[in-house]
Amino acid sequence: MNYIASGDEMSRIDDYAINVIGIPQMVLMERAALAVYDYIQSKFNKKSRVLVVVEGGNNGGDGLALARILHGNGYDVEIYWGEILEKTSEAFKAQLDIVRKLNIKFADDIMNYGYDVVVDAVFGAGLNRAITGRLADVINSMNDVDAFKLAVDIPSGIDATNGFVLGTAFRADATVTFGIMKMGLLTGMGYEYSGQVTVSDIGIPKRAIDYIEPDLYTYDGNDVDRLLPYRKFDSHKGSYGKIGVIGGSKNMAGAAMFSAEAAYRMGCGLVRICTVEENREIMQSKLPEAMLTTFDSKDKNSIREAIKSMISWSDVIILGPGLSTKEYASYIVEKVLRDYKETIVLDADGLNIVAQNKEWLADTNARVIITPHLAEMSRLTEVKTGEIKSNKYEVARKFAKDNNIVVVLKDSRTVVSDGGVQAYINTTGNNGMATGGSGDVLAGIIGGLCGQNMNEFEAAKLGVCLHGLAGQEAAISRGRYSMIASDIVRGITAVLKGDYYVG
Repeated sequence: MNYIASGDEMSRIDDYAINVIGIPQMVLMERAALAVYDYIQSKFNKKSRVLVVVEGGNNGGDGLALARILHGNGYDVEIYWGEILEKTSEAFKAQLDIVRKLNIKFADDIMNYGYDVVVDAVFGAGLNRAITGRLADVINSMNDVDAFKLAVDIPSGIDATNGFVLGTAFRADATVTFGIMKMGLLTGMGYEYSGQVTVSDIGIPKRAIDYIEPDLYTYDGNDVDRLLPYRKFDSHKGSYGKIGVIGGSKNMAGAAMFSAEAAYRMGCGLVRICTVEENREIMQSKLPEAMLTTFDSKDKNSIREAIKSMISWSDVIILGPGLSTKEYASYIVEKVLRDYKETIVLDADGLNIVAQNKEWLADTNARVIITPHLAEMSRLTEVKTGEIKSNKYEVARKFAKDNNIVVVLKDSRTVVSDGGVQAYINTTGNNGMATGGSGDVLAGIIGGLCGQNMNEFEAAKLGVCLHGLAGQEAAISRGRYSMIASDIVRGITAVLKGDYYVG
């Protein structure tokens, strides 16, 4: 597990490390500069010409220390300091004195020629106001330089908490950030402006991070081993859960099938699909491993008996993939939410039906996980999508808390909340996953984990992480442009191909 800090949380972590633990500011500054130097020397040889742009704060001090290290290692480096800010930090003054004594060259202007690398060390994570005037001119001039653009800690002009552009911002090809990931590098426009992000350890003690305990955290591939459900030697198909998938309508068989296969691939024991009679042949031919219950969508008794059977059989129900929003589908969603008392993963059309009948969600006795994308969340909350996107953590947390459910708010950086203070933000996956059926696969993964006795919140977090990892595997084999939902399903196998928990 890795914490992700807001701007305020990072400031408090730094303060604790410096003023409580007693690590000198200059030590952290030196380690930060060395981390950025390591990145540059791994990408550019010593014939490269580097421009380091600074202002008078501690981020500028990092830049001055970097320039000194580059100079000492034979790089052709120049510093541009606009001297725009009225105040300079003590650490900046100390670093400035050193580079002047070493006669490192200062540029008179930011010219758009001759540089291989432009380093942005103007503002750090503490910026909380719009960049205007001469400072904006400096940032825009940096953006105009035809060179590789590298940000120190966070691109100048990006809010470290929400990723908003504060007036204007540096457009980095890469960012070296310090200690832990910043929320602003994962959300809003920060995700676009930061490029490839490297998190570097500069000696901030774990104790300082744990003491502040940021509100957001994430998983990566290294967490999978310890989080996957245990598989016993002495077990059978009934040991790993019976997953019911209620979905699929006429001409919409694929969604339910993706969820069903994903649940199987995640290791659940049995899957049973409940769908309209028209889907019988394709379901049986495409996924023969799944059991099948069909109903006549025009016959209420047929529907009632099918749903009654699913409720009595299933340990977990995935409700909604491809179901439609027709009258019979509304009846199914209401009946399952009213009568089922185990775990429901509510997805797709199930969410759209509930958006028109919110009392069903409030009144259910089931343990519910919802998996809306931004538009579906907007219908559920009556909050505009732009407002949700800029404040996903709070929107997800409030809706989860108000309804006593788990919310998986899907986006390029999905947020998972159970209504508590801390929430999960996902950092796996890629833009190739923006394809039809991807969300159905996610619902199946989460349902499959729940069927193996995982807590709903834990299953949702791990499911989102694994879904992204499967998408990364799909991108390797198919490419981001060509991958489709079935490739993500196959990616699950690639991610889990080691028997991590046997023995």
